[in-house]
Amino acid sequence: MTQASKNMDSASTGKRTSQGQAKRRLILKVATEVFAEKGFNESTISQIAKKAKIAEGGIYVYFKNKEDLLFSIPEERMENFLSGLHEHLAGITGALPKLRKLIWYHLNFYEKNKDYVLILLQNIQQNPRFNSTRAYRLIREFGKLVNQIIEEGKTEGVIRPGIDSRLLRYAILGSIEHITIRGSILARFPRITDAAEPLYDFFVSGIQSQTGLVTLRLREF
Repeated sequence: MTQASKNMDSASTGKRTSQGQAKRRLILKVATEVFAEKGFNESTISQIAKKAKIAEGGIYVYFKNKEDLLFSIPEERMENFLSGLHEHLAGITGALPKLRKLIWYHLNFYEKNKDYVLILLQNIQQNPRFNSTRAYRLIREFGKLVNQIIEEGKTEGVIRPGIDSRLLRYAILGSIEHITIRGSILARFPRITDAAEPLYDFFVSGIQSQTGLVTLRLREF
């Protein structure tokens, strides 16, 4: 059996127990901090193990290699993100209220997970192998949810039917990413969630079937 096969078997075994799950979450938490501080290329498994106060070989019980560890971070975060989002959207009726909540929730999640956002933008999304991971599929699942809300708005008659749903999704998520970079990563303003309502107002002013008066307050962001 090759070393890679042994690592894969060990990683599968390590995920099974509750104690193993706790240690796995600890490794992911510490790895996120180390990757954010040093960058993926400059980080080592040894540094992560030392900070987590576990044996270096213990990391290979849960992850095949450093890249597997990197890609496991967004998988865990996206599971938590989607679970929390569905909980927040439960009971909300109407596409526009759902869109308002989604924008706030997304910004709030990024505001509370700055290290994750840093490595997501700098190391994970730039890696072509990321597109074949489960984490990438979860991100696509989120994109489909945004599209569903937009289509729901068209059905309700509150979003213009001629709006391209995919382009609108790109615009909303791209704006959230831009605000996050300026706010959390570049520290241009302390609370990126302050941008949630003006960002929602900005998009609603352009997509509503009957546009009302909307105060646009995006300049500071």
